Amino acid sequence: MNLAKKGTIISIKQIAKRTVEAVIKVSEDFNFIAGQYIWLMVPKLKYPDPRGNTRMFSIASSPNLKGELNIIFRISGSGYKKTLVEMTPGEEIIFSGPYGHMMLPEDNSLPIVFMAGGVGIAPFLSMIRFSNETSSEHKITLIYANANREEAAYLNELTQTQGQNPNFKLITVFGKLSMETLKKITKQPFKAIWSVVGPQGFIDFAGKYLSERGIPFKDIVFEQFYPNPAS
Repeated sequence: MNLAKKGTIISIKQIAKRTVEAVIKVSEDFNFIAGQYIWLMVPKLKYPDPRGNTRMFSIASSPNLKGELNIIFRISGSGYKKTLVEMTPGEEIIFSGPYGHMMLPEDNSLPIVFMAGGVGIAPFLSMIRFSNETSSEHKITLIYANANREEAAYLNELTQTQGQNPNFKLITVFGKLSMETLKKITKQPFKAIWSVVGPQGFIDFAGKYLSERGIPFKDIVFEQFYPNPAS
């Protein structure tokens, strides 16, 4: 299932400040679970990159969207991303996957809290989209942190989903995330399943907060797909 597969670029477009969405055409029989990720290889780099021509990306699209994958990333000066941004419709890429164990739990009785830093929104967006499409009745709260509103990808879609789905709540944080802010937006202690995705600094900060709050480690899922915004 995880052997290399071929795909082609459908579109590359900027969807928020410093943020790009790549839409990739894949085989109709490619299946994944909302929350999983792929390794994406650009066959030939236009610019040198010491890290090579492959990166890991969470899938932002829903598993129900057959024949297509959406990924997002921050614009940077890396040779890999500069090449990817300049790719045109029809150009070939190679990917492997899906990988990862982050997914919606089968039991929807416990509320879920997603904590996303920047483009860490990707796996959560896939799960939110899938949950909304399937009326799964998972009770999801998304805490979405960005430096500013302009960098918050898919904010309009998430806002619309909140208006349509009573089981989904969106909480946005713009600017520097502080302990006081987290205390205000999570002031009602309750038993929940917590998931945290974002840059290492965001994960460390959120993890420290949850630990100090007494959240059991078994109730927290951490994923760090974006170790360096410049990568």
